[in-house]
Amino acid sequence: MKLSYAAFAFAAIGSASAFAPPAFSTVRTSALNAGLMIRETGKSSLDPTVIQRYNDLPFPEESVLAEYVWVDADGNTRSKTRTLPAKKAEAVENLPKWNFDGSSTDQAPGDDSEVILRPCRIFRDPFRPRSDGVSNVLVMCDTYTPNGDALKTNFRAIGKFSTIQ
Repeated sequence: MKLSYAAFAFAAIGSASAFAPPAFSTVRTSALNAGLMIRETGKSSLDPTVIQRYNDLPFPEESVLAEYVWVDADGNTRSKTRTLPAKKAEAVENLPKWNFDGSSTDQAPGDDSEVILRPCRIFRDPFRPRSDGVSNVLVMCDTYTPNGDALKTNFRAIGKFSTIQ
């Protein structure tokens, strides 16, 4: 009985080690490579030929890409892109407000997380140039609550308001 128990235990230990990961591996998954690439170079690991295929697609004639840019709670820049009719991008007053979930940027609590992006300035987008005479735009934004109050991390709006009074 003792011998069969010892043989069973030895077989179980041996087979369990077959499921353990190797002590070291030279093969990395693509997710790890992407993380390594971004950490080491600051660049994506996407194939440049694939990216170029998408960059070469024609833009719709009467539309622009508007990259809404704002400052988060830590002072980092955040952005998101939307497609707009080119006419709306001619003046900041024509640009629509937009929103995002402020809990993801530490700008709002999770139970009341809507943050409004209010466009303040427009600049021609140097990162996505077009050859058809129309310019994509960067839209600099301030952040507000849905009630219209500047967020406590919106120092530009707070400073602007304090100089008016």
